[in-house]
Amino acid sequence: MNGSRIVYRIDLAQLEKNFAYLQSCAKSCKLMPVLKYDAYGMGAAAIGEALKNAGAYRFAAATLDEALELQKLGLDVQILGVLPPWEIPEAVAAGIICPAGDLHTAELISQEAVKQNKSVRLAVKIDTGMGRLGIRADQAVETVKNIFKLPGLHPDSLFSHFAVAAPPDIYFCNLQIDRFIQVKNALDAAGVHFDHYHHAAGDGIVKVPRAVEAPFNLARPGGMMYGDNFTAPCRQIVELTTVIGGIRELAPGDSVGYYRLFIANKPVKVAVLTAGYADGIPLALSNQGKVIIRGKYCPIVGRISMDYTVVDISALPDAQTGDEVVLLGKRGDAEITVAEWGKMKNTHGHEIWCSIGHRAKIEYVR
Repeated sequence: MNGSRIVYRIDLAQLEKNFAYLQSCAKSCKLMPVLKYDAYGMGAAAIGEALKNAGAYRFAAATLDEALELQKLGLDVQILGVLPPWEIPEAVAAGIICPAGDLHTAELISQEAVKQNKSVRLAVKIDTGMGRLGIRADQAVETVKNIFKLPGLHPDSLFSHFAVAAPPDIYFCNLQIDRFIQVKNALDAAGVHFDHYHHAAGDGIVKVPRAVEAPFNLARPGGMMYGDNFTAPCRQIVELTTVIGGIRELAPGDSVGYYRLFIANKPVKVAVLTAGYADGIPLALSNQGKVIIRGKYCPIVGRISMDYTVVDISALPDAQTGDEVVLLGKRGDAEITVAEWGKMKNTHGHEIWCSIGHRAKIEYVR
């Protein structure tokens, strides 16, 4: 354990394999990996470097601060979604690909471009059905035409976002694509041409064939690169481990943890693990999740605490303080996945990754 209570291992070799698979599914589309929130908490610098070496075309970020950090890797960076007015001057100065989902934002970016005597690469977002950000598809043609009457703006990207990109809602995926292409064709006729067109994220790349066919020439893989839903042959790239901090015997009638959610009905040997919900173990695993110790599953008993988790090790008479405990990952035939945690928490892998606490020491392996 190298002296660390909690270790978060990231398999860069598996990341590159996952990326290669997604590139094969994306056909001729170039890939713009999404590295927002510090690559979902895995460390954008190391993840980005591996993906750059694997052939990434450019990167996507959620905020200006993220974009500026990613830019140090030497590839272009597009901000997805919102660019607040106060961030526009620095984004323009840095040469970030700026998003605009309305005419007013485009006007502010144009004003700053003129002020700095720069041509800003603009990524225009249209709303084809997500219902969140972007110019409504039925209003997009006139708005986009007006945007590019403004000085200092270059039409870099026209993009949108799927509300869902998997069965049983493929019909709605195709409807979103139809709306996008209608806008694109009308803009072509008006003489407004973009360098890039993209709609597909991870699920879209694999499950919506039209999203990686012409006119689309760019795609933005996110969670699937990291193995959030085990779309073959993508595999989970993360492993989270902790250690046994203490061992004790429970007598019948003894309880464990807050609110006494577990009460022993027979003698039970338990181990106290040096990680809790502050470290990313979902509270939803209380009294129902499991861990792996010495290659065997051990059930979580009682309510998970901020710093500690208790497990039943009655089947491991030789377990000792300091033994490694696998929270996420595989040992022998035993495996615990991000998808499993997500299901128990009624969420998905993105939230699990983003919830891993800062006390975990990140290690990159190959």
